[in-house]
Amino acid sequence: MASKREYAPHEGLFHKVFRNAGNTKYFLRQHLSAEIQRNIDLDSLRLENVSYVDDNLKKHFSDLVFSLMLKGEELPSARVYLLFEHKSAPEPLVGMQILRYMALQWKDLYDQNMILGKLPPILPIVIYQGRDSWKPRISFHDLVEMPSDSFKAYIPDFAFAFFSVRGLDAQKVQENVILRLYVEMIKSMDTPQIKEMLPRLVQGFVQALGSHTATEYIEIFFKYLTKASGVLSKDDFQKALSYLPEGGERVMNTLADQWMEQGEQKGLIKGEVKASQNNLITVAQAKFGTLHPELIEKIRSIQTLETLQSLLTQAVLMNNAQDFFQEIKRVAKQH
Repeated sequence: MASKREYAPHEGLFHKVFRNAGNTKYFLRQHLSAEIQRNIDLDSLRLENVSYVDDNLKKHFSDLVFSLMLKGEELPSARVYLLFEHKSAPEPLVGMQILRYMALQWKDLYDQNMILGKLPPILPIVIYQGRDSWKPRISFHDLVEMPSDSFKAYIPDFAFAFFSVRGLDAQKVQENVILRLYVEMIKSMDTPQIKEMLPRLVQGFVQALGSHTATEYIEIFFKYLTKASGVLSKDDFQKALSYLPEGGERVMNTLADQWMEQGEQKGLIKGEVKASQNNLITVAQAKFGTLHPELIEKIRSIQTLETLQSLLTQAVLMNNAQDFFQEIKRVAKQH
């Protein structure tokens, strides 16, 4: 069942690159094992427009689902499904999320009477484009505490393919302009080289795709950079867009809207943080008496909403003022 969905800039970038069947086929040819490729027909790749609805009527989306035909005369109409999941930050339990998506995909096929006999294979693929180093537990068994090997027979056993964009070999995507620029941008995002890359990115898209299609990609790539890179200025974007024959002003207006929205979001978060700080100070003083100005300053230095909420809970539960004050000092030191 299809559903409209708004994408954050990092999601929009991933979707723009990988919804294109040509880009995805090229990526798979370079990164799937030879044994897998001997059993599938990559030219039959098609994007499946799906979402899944569980028993609680909550929609769950995998980022992209593709299907393609299996080779072999004995399986002339059998398909294999590729489940692409995108991550911009490490998630320790991503394997559990993928297991849910796989089960929902099979259920969806069953409900549509598309399963005759055995279930079709699903190949889960995680694409990670975040900053932090991440080595996930790609085997589901590694996520589960096993008191002994006897438990393994009762626990789902699967692995997912994991690709960190920052760790990809640029030579493997050299011949696909979109994938090459995508990988180069992610790799250089937080370095001074990103300033030099912006004009090359614009020129590369224009030369390979033509002005109109290039503008679509440039807008998505630049929207991502306004949010994810702390190196670039508005002048850097303006200079790069001067290499775009037409549409540069429209892209710049879109980026201006993006900057305005990000400023509003920062303002809202700042207000929520200040309110949480005030609540913590009020509750702490009601329970432990007037706080020393130095302790209040330390509370003001904590800028994370989740941390402030946790401290508020501790202020309610703790009875020893000294223990609470030590906890404030410990947390503030980490900020």
